[in-house]
Amino acid sequence: IISAADEVIDSIDADELAKLFSLKADPEDEDSEKNKKKMETTRDHLAEALYQKGLALAEIESIKGEKPSALAASEAVSSDLRSDLFEENFKELTKWVDVKSSKYGTLYVLRERRFGRLGTALKVLNDMIQDDGEPPKKKFYEMKLSLLDEIGWNHLLTYERQWMHVRFPPSLPLF
Repeated sequence: IISAADEVIDSIDADELAKLFSLKADPEDEDSEKNKKKMETTRDHLAEALYQKGLALAEIESIKGEKPSALAASEAVSSDLRSDLFEENFKELTKWVDVKSSKYGTLYVLRERRFGRLGTALKVLNDMIQDDGEPPKKKFYEMKLSLLDEIGWNHLLTYERQWMHVRFPPSLPLF
């Protein structure tokens, strides 16, 4: 996933894209409108590649068994290199999109968790759940449960687990 994302990222000239976005297009000119749509599509591809690369880097860290909060304090060269890769990737993504949106917010939550800022991660996650125009996704609530467990708020963890049965029932009611 990382190499495929890198190919997409390398194929896009980010500087040229940024220059084109900084210019206002003439709304009456059809060519400029087509060019604007093409630029937006290119930006979306770039953002999606950066997002997927960030998720893959975070998954690699979790598979290696490193604790997210301990990663920031880790002094091993390889983990620092991966940490730098994740952070560089995240900073590049913030240049192009709103990372607190529900589409890219998962990566923001993972970043806050990596640095041990569990309260901030929980706040961003709650904002994503509330602001999403669609019905909330189960993966967001599962992330919320894991954050509550990591923080140690067992009373809220119990409460949220009970609500999981109501929010996401195992089967539909008869009527």
